[in-house]
Amino acid sequence: MHTEKPESIPLQRALESVIENNGGKWFRFILGILRNEADAEDALHEAVRRVLTRNRSFPSEEDVRMYMGRAIGNTAFEMYNTRKRDRRRNTPIQESILLYDNIAGPDTCMEEKENNHRKNKMLGLLDEGLKQLPEKQEQAIRITILESQGLSLRDVGAIHKIPYSTLRHRNKKGLERMRRFLERSLANE
Repeated sequence: MHTEKPESIPLQRALESVIENNGGKWFRFILGILRNEADAEDALHEAVRRVLTRNRSFPSEEDVRMYMGRAIGNTAFEMYNTRKRDRRRNTPIQESILLYDNIAGPDTCMEEKENNHRKNKMLGLLDEGLKQLPEKQEQAIRITILESQGLSLRDVGAIHKIPYSTLRHRNKKGLERMRRFLERSLANE
C-alpha cells in the first residue's frame, strides 16, 4: 500500500497570507512581552526572517500559521531575556549606594561614624553568614554574586566547570540560609 505525501504549499505565499490575517494579533502579543513598539517590530521581523531562512515545507496554511506563531513567541521571549540581561549588565552600581557620601554640615562627623558602624556591622554579619554555609554553597555565592563581574549564571558555571542547574541550586539554597541567618541575627538585636 503506497500513501502519497501531501503536496506542500509555497512558503512565502502562505506566509504572506498568514501574516496578513494574524500580524496585528501577533504584534500585540509581542508588544505585551517587550513593552516597546520598536522592539516588537524587530522581534516580528526577526521571526519572519528565521522562518524564511529555514525554508521548510508545510502541507497547509494552518501549519505555517502554527509554526510562525511558535517562532514569534520564541523570538519575543529571547529578545526579552537578552534585553533584560543586557540592562542588568549595563546598569552601573552607584558607589553612593555602597559607600557613604560625605555631606558637608555640622552633623557630618556623627552621621559618618554611625553609618560606618552600621555598614561594618552588616558586612561582619554577611561575612559570618557566609562562613556558616556549607563549602559548595559559599563557593556558589562568592562566584555568582561577589565575583561574577556581571556575568550570567550560565557563563559563571561554564568558567568554573559547574553545571548550570547545580550552580543555580547551590546559589538558591545558600541565599535562603543567608537570609534566615540575617533575619535571626537582626531580630536578636
